[in-house]
Amino acid sequence: MNDNISENKPLESPVQHGSPIAVPEKGQLIDGDGMPRPTEGISIYVGGKSEKLEEAFGKPTRVEPSSFQYEWWIYTEEPRFMASVLKGKVNQIYTADTTVDVSPFTIRQDVEEIHRFTPIESEINVTIKDNIYTFSLNSEDIKNRILIPYQNLYVQLYIDQVDGQLEGVRFISPNTLVKHQPYDMTYLGEIIEAPKPSSTVQTEVDRSMERQTLELTNQIREEHNLPVLEESEKLATLSWEHSQEMIFQKYSSHAERTTELFSNRLKAAGITSAKAGENTAFNYIDAIETVHGWLNSPKHRDVLLNPSFTHTGVGVYNKYYTQSFIAHNKTIETTEED
Repeated sequence: MNDNISENKPLESPVQHGSPIAVPEKGQLIDGDGMPRPTEGISIYVGGKSEKLEEAFGKPTRVEPSSFQYEWWIYTEEPRFMASVLKGKVNQIYTADTTVDVSPFTIRQDVEEIHRFTPIESEINVTIKDNIYTFSLNSEDIKNRILIPYQNLYVQLYIDQVDGQLEGVRFISPNTLVKHQPYDMTYLGEIIEAPKPSSTVQTEVDRSMERQTLELTNQIREEHNLPVLEESEKLATLSWEHSQEMIFQKYSSHAERTTELFSNRLKAAGITSAKAGENTAFNYIDAIETVHGWLNSPKHRDVLLNPSFTHTGVGVYNKYYTQSFIAHNKTIETTEED
């Protein structure tokens, strides 16, 4: 590779989703029902009717499907946030917008302050009816994906390890947290899982993940005082083809290279650029986890936050993500050879 083209190994989710461990018994629970829920801020809508959210913020910019049966309500005007709705109820809200009230936290809050005033545990129990689900946070989770229990509500804090600040917040219901399984999990009782979506729905979900990855990328770049990226259909096609190639070849970060070099794929697509980069990932549950994963991986971060890039394209194929970047205003005008 030359110095102007950056291609990183695929970033693998730290969690093997869908592989929780059943245990025969549990010891005494020590975290009770969690702290009292926040009484102000956007988290108050989680668990409530979606019409209350609509009364407060209006209709979403768009509504998109997910792999977990709920629908994403995407708000792209200020305040910018994402809420998921299932059977008329809000079951999670995520935002990285500094204008959103995420009480008792604030976006860009210093992580040392969070540790000072918030009890943080490495094991969190979630009790649903007679079932107990235990999430185990490793040292990396404690650094950049903290989980805090409240009464019938959980919050995931996405920390920017380099800046040492809170980058994004996800307020989530107990059932949805268990379905997501964002940390290593053991359980006593019955497992809660979302049914596997049909191929048609999965295709729609993939397109949604592409749009959300692009928007989250630009939002994070804005927060870091970097120019936003324009979308390139040619780069999006290139990225989608690579994601498809990765899953078909069972690409793993531990395997020998089996896909075509990024530089060769750019050339074959007729794309020439002064500078280019590519980030890939697999097995992340959604765009939120993927983008924050890239942000906290040094080499992927260098690409994601490169000030030189002007255009990007995202391709998602069944939990395999590719995002391509270029720095050349006229690149998208180049044509492919027949």
